[in-house]
Amino acid sequence: MPRYLIHSHDTYGLGHFRRCALIANGLTAADDDNEVLIVTGSPRAQSFRLGDRIDTVTLPSVTKDEAGSYHPRKLSGTTSQLVSLRAGLVAAAVEGFGPDVILVDHSPLGMGGELTDLIDGMAEAHGRPRLVLGLRDIVDEAAKVSADWHRDGVWERLEAFDQVLVYGDRNITTTACELGLERRLSTPVIHTGYVAPTMPEAHTDEPFILVTPGGGGDGQGLLRSVLEAIGDGATRGLRTVVVTGPLLSSRRRAELMAKADRLPSVELIEFTDSMRSLIASAAGVISMAGYNTVTEELAARVPALLVPRSFPRLEQTIRAQRLDPASDLQHTPLDQLDSATIARFVDSCATESVVRHSIDLGGVATAAGALTALARTGLAHADSARCEITRPAGTDHPTNRRIPSNV
Repeated sequence: MPRYLIHSHDTYGLGHFRRCALIANGLTAADDDNEVLIVTGSPRAQSFRLGDRIDTVTLPSVTKDEAGSYHPRKLSGTTSQLVSLRAGLVAAAVEGFGPDVILVDHSPLGMGGELTDLIDGMAEAHGRPRLVLGLRDIVDEAAKVSADWHRDGVWERLEAFDQVLVYGDRNITTTACELGLERRLSTPVIHTGYVAPTMPEAHTDEPFILVTPGGGGDGQGLLRSVLEAIGDGATRGLRTVVVTGPLLSSRRRAELMAKADRLPSVELIEFTDSMRSLIASAAGVISMAGYNTVTEELAARVPALLVPRSFPRLEQTIRAQRLDPASDLQHTPLDQLDSATIARFVDSCATESVVRHSIDLGGVATAAGALTALARTGLAHADSARCEITRPAGTDHPTNRRIPSNV
C-alpha cells in the first residue's frame, strides 16, 4: 500500500495546508491503495474536511510579529527550542509511518531548518523514501529567494530531492523558471499547473460582493479600506459578505465589526467552511492575491479585484502582475484602493460576469500522477518503514539556526 507523507509548511496562514489537502485528496482519488499523512503546523488544520485514508499530525504552531519574525504561538521557550521539538516530531512521523514518498511543501528545509537533519540523514539511508519538493508559482523575488537559499544551505541540498513540482502554468513565468532550476538541477522539474479545486455550482438568491483576505492575519488594511468605501456608497448598496478569516486578531475583528454594524448591506463573519461556494456564487470578489484564493477565483471564473500585499515579500504583487495579461482579473495596490476603484470594479461585475482565461488549472491530477508514479519506482513500503534516519553529529538541537520568515 503506497504511503505519502506531506510536510505542509504552515507557520502563519492557511494556504499551504489547503493546497496540500487538495493534493492529498488527489492522491487517494488516483489510487484506492494510497494513504496520506499530512504533517502540519497549521492551528486550524482540523477545520478542513479530509477524505478517507488521509490523516494529520499537528506540530506546535508559531505566530508572526509585525516585523515578520516567528515566535511560539502557545508554548513557552524560544523559537529555536520549538524548531528542535518540531524536528523531532517530523522525524518520528517519518519513521513511524514509513512513507514511500515525502512531499516537502514550499520550504525545502522546513521552518527554521527543521528538516535539515532529516534530509541530511536520509542522503545515505538504504531504501529511503523518495523526496519531492513542491513550490508555489511565485515564492518571492527570484534574487531574494536565491540569496536566502544560499544563506540557509538550500541550494547544496536540492539534489537530495528526486523531483520538483512547481504548482504553476509553464506559460506564466514562475520563480522556478527565473532560478533556472531545470538547468541547474539533474532532478526533474515538473510544472503541474495551478492546484485548483473543483468549484461548486453557483447558488444565490441575490447578487453579492465577497470580500476575503484569506486567513486574515494581515488583511486588516484591505478590510478597513473596503468597509470605508462601502460607507461612501462604492458598492451601490449591493449586499456585501465580508469574511475576516480566523487569524485576524480579536481586537481588530471587534473594530471591523463596529464599522460593519453601521452598514446595513454588510454581513461580516469570521470563518466559513463554505468559502468555495461563496466564491463561486459571488458577482465579484475583492481579495488579496494569495495562491489558493486566486486559484479558486480562476477556477470559478468569477470577476475579482486583487489587492496584493507587498510586505514582507512581493509574492502576491508578482503573481497579480503576471496573471494580468493571462486573464481578466484586475489588481490594484492597497495604497491605491479607494472608493472610486471599488465602484468601477462593482460596475464591471454587472457587464463582465465571467472571467476569460486559458490558464492550466490541472495541478491536482498532475501532481498526484507524478507522485504516484514515483512511488512505483521500486521503493517498497516495507523497506521505507525499516529505514533508520541517521542524524549528523551535533545537529540534534538546531538552536543556532536563523529562523527565516518565508511563508
